[in-house]
Amino acid sequence: MTSYDVVAIADEARAKVPLCGATRVITIDGPAGSGKTTLASALAAELGECAVVHMDDLYEGWTQDLNRDLAERIQHWILTPLESGHDAQHLKYDWVQCAFTEIVPVPKAPYLILEGVGSGNLALREFVSLALWIESDPELLIERVVDRDGEQLRDEIMRWQEHESQFHALHQVKASAHLQLHGDG
Repeated sequence: MTSYDVVAIADEARAKVPLCGATRVITIDGPAGSGKTTLASALAAELGECAVVHMDDLYEGWTQDLNRDLAERIQHWILTPLESGHDAQHLKYDWVQCAFTEIVPVPKAPYLILEGVGSGNLALREFVSLALWIESDPELLIERVVDRDGEQLRDEIMRWQEHESQFHALHQVKASAHLQLHGDG
């Protein structure tokens, strides 16, 4: 496990074969607070023509099934259209209204980053050119999320940690990643 070099990761992505039509799908999975969104932003900027989908927009609340339901939604809304050479779109979940409320376009691009817990799902791997795992020091994870999203989420994120941990173990997300990174940012 090493700290990461965004240029080297981008070079690795460029060297991969597209497995979703003409798109190289890159997944970034790991525990909440590990730096997935930060890495996705830096990698997208380095790659240039790159769409980014945040898993937080696709969950149906805190109790989202991270297994079959979420993977089917991603395949149906995003990956199947891209594989067929079409633009894609997805519904975005509004965490205040507790409902999907907005349609978000996902344009065809040479690269698509799916970032967040659940992106490392076994059912999606046939589409994935580069799978990244990022983690950080466990004692920092909750504090990073609370600093970012507010103290009112502390209890939810503690429950979420158990939920995501079960998902990561079941889908062997870390072990199956092409690169394992440390988000020490």
